Amino acid sequence: MTASGALVGAALAAGGLLVAAGIAGRRPASLADRVAPHLDGPSRAGGGPSATSTWSRLVGPSVLALAVRLDGLLGDGEALRRRLEAAGRADTDPVSFRFEQLLWALIATLTCGVLLTLMAVAGRPGALVPSTALVLVAGLVGALGCDRRLTHDVARRRESIRLGLPAVADLLALAVAAGEPPVAALDRVARLARGPLAQECRRACDEAAAGVPFVEALDSMASRIDVPAVRRFVDGVVIAVQRGTPLADVLRAQAGDARADLHRLLLEIAGRKELLMLVPVVFLVLPTVVLVALFPAFASLGQLAP
Repeated sequence: MTASGALVGAALAAGGLLVAAGIAGRRPASLADRVAPHLDGPSRAGGGPSATSTWSRLVGPSVLALAVRLDGLLGDGEALRRRLEAAGRADTDPVSFRFEQLLWALIATLTCGVLLTLMAVAGRPGALVPSTALVLVAGLVGALGCDRRLTHDVARRRESIRLGLPAVADLLALAVAAGEPPVAALDRVARLARGPLAQECRRACDEAAAGVPFVEALDSMASRIDVPAVRRFVDGVVIAVQRGTPLADVLRAQAGDARADLHRLLLEIAGRKELLMLVPVVFLVLPTVVLVALFPAFASLGQLAP
């Protein structure tokens, strides 16, 4: 492939994109697009692309339709919604996440295509089949990277909730022991504390204020978080509220259990890191000690040699 061939191919690709953009721009506007300028807030329901961008108006409907079809093909919308809620992205629906995945795949594909084009212009063109496979793999890696990022966000948020549970339980026990009812105590903790657990407590308080029973609001919070320690804590509080058990004593016991669970978590982390801690000892400290111990002997042997 010569430089002129690469330029001709780029011109043809640009022409194809312009034709596709023209076809997309002439499609009839949907009801949501016609009503959106007369309303406040985002122009498309479901987290679609913004209508203020020309590129979004041209390419957005096609990509959004592809995201809807992809979400329907995967058929895992409810599980994805739970993962989004566990990651603290309750305002993002599954279609919006699929749209984000497609954007990641598109960016990875375009990046790989640009790199291959630059290599061809530089005089090192690749074969057609491996280059096409590499572009497709790059798009797949981009989509999987977006999903991997969501998984990492879920794990990090759950770890933060697990670490903050003892402090929240202690604050809740103090508020209840001071004479506040459970809903008011939870609301106070949500206003004073920081972190994802405090945000979930704030959401539970909002649901209780909207008319949802306090027990159901707590159970919904534990289901969204999906952390065993939080589930045990919520179950203890729910049983105490339903049976009339002194809630302050139960909360103090739950706080102690949360601290013990955190202690076990730290021991588990230390056990998993034990082998990694041996790496600097075996490959850095031990060879240095051996060299220091053997250096005088080697020096003496060198002096005795004729």
